[in-house]
Amino acid sequence: MIKNALLLINLLFLLSCAVNPVTGNQDFVLISENQEINMGKGYAREVLKQEKIYKNNLLQNYVQDLGEELAKNSHRPNLIYRFTVLDNPGVNAFALPGGHIFIYRGLLAHFNKEEELAAVLAHEIGHVTARHSVKQYSQNQAAQILTTVIGQEYGRTAGDLSYLMGGALISGYGRDMELQADGLAVQYTTKLGYSENGMLSTLGVLKDHQEYSKEVSKRRGISQQTYHGVFSSHPTNDKRLKEIINSSVQISKKTKTNDRLFSFIDGLIYGDSSEEGIKRGDSFYHKELGIFLSAPKKWEMINNPNSLVFLSPKGDAFIEVTIDDQLRVEKPRDFLKRLTNNKFTEDKSLTIGKYRASIGKAKLNGEDLFIAAIFRKKQIFIFSSAVNTENKTISEFKEEFDLVIRSFRDLEKRELSLAEPLRLKIYKVRKYDTYKSLAKKSPISFDAELNLRLLNGDYPKGSLKTGRLIKIVY
Repeated sequence: MIKNALLLINLLFLLSCAVNPVTGNQDFVLISENQEINMGKGYAREVLKQEKIYKNNLLQNYVQDLGEELAKNSHRPNLIYRFTVLDNPGVNAFALPGGHIFIYRGLLAHFNKEEELAAVLAHEIGHVTARHSVKQYSQNQAAQILTTVIGQEYGRTAGDLSYLMGGALISGYGRDMELQADGLAVQYTTKLGYSENGMLSTLGVLKDHQEYSKEVSKRRGISQQTYHGVFSSHPTNDKRLKEIINSSVQISKKTKTNDRLFSFIDGLIYGDSSEEGIKRGDSFYHKELGIFLSAPKKWEMINNPNSLVFLSPKGDAFIEVTIDDQLRVEKPRDFLKRLTNNKFTEDKSLTIGKYRASIGKAKLNGEDLFIAAIFRKKQIFIFSSAVNTENKTISEFKEEFDLVIRSFRDLEKRELSLAEPLRLKIYKVRKYDTYKSLAKKSPISFDAELNLRLLNGDYPKGSLKTGRLIKIVY
């Protein structure tokens, strides 16, 4: 049966080979170019159901024009490429089959030269031109065919194992595909007169962000997603990477000297959007909800899609705020009793920011935690706090828990401007300016100096020279 399955795969290979536009070699693919384009179109619709397009036509047109200029010099100039900036603070970019390319505004914020942006766009174009996603899809389909045949003969366990092996072999683009995309990016950018150093500079920016993310992950106790996640096997000092870059350089008669990047990202939103709430120093302002909260000194605020988390300096305790709709006419203490299956104790009813509230303790799954609820305009703001380590008890953080809860109030009119998002500003360095002095005046809520360094390519060390143009946050 296995022999028959392998024969079937070989037959599929023979019937499904296509010439790769980049290498000229035969590729095993199970979908045509028209199917590839339609697949990308469908995926793009799904992306835009989850993500918002960044509302800045000038910036969108700039990225589209630059991307089109690169794509015209690619191996598949016949495709219509669509480049879209997404309103997402993450540091990421990705390509879909057929020419849909997305870049997060959070990644744009970290570029300091147009050639860095060009390198990322060209890298994603490279994934499209080399049909990396199509090849993955075809390999996955073949693996599923083999899984089905083996599963029928030997049962689900053998089939599942085959599927897992197939999935492991093709999960992610992998080192070879990423290196190929880098080489193609160098070809496409240098054809337009950009320096080949643009790719290495870009990888430096992304590597710095990954190093910072590792520190943040360690502190928070969670894993941070980084752009393509390839740096463990794709470092900037990689010998093979440098060989590929050097061999991919295309001689151009023109040199790009007009760097337009700063003029388009001046004013770019930095961090969270107003719909998610804005962190400024130790304060949190949410315009749509109309609320204000404050963090304990030196605690970090993490704005997740469905919650706001306050994390202690060493990550050994947290306070999480979530929202639920009020569905019953009841007291806050009764809601908390239902929520905790009557394990709510030491409760105290009070008024916070003119709203009914209750605060107490609960023991859930053997873990002690503080819990509170504030009823406001048919919504319930739920506060819970727990420890992340066996060396601490929740009682040690009662003062901080009380501080966060009692800071809750309505947003005042005079604070509406503070609920607007933080933005980048192009700033000329003055005499005596340092990252430390600029960080003291920055509204960035946590690690202000490190984040300013990341924005300007000076992480973890690097000094400022008078007259230099850099990005600050206001």
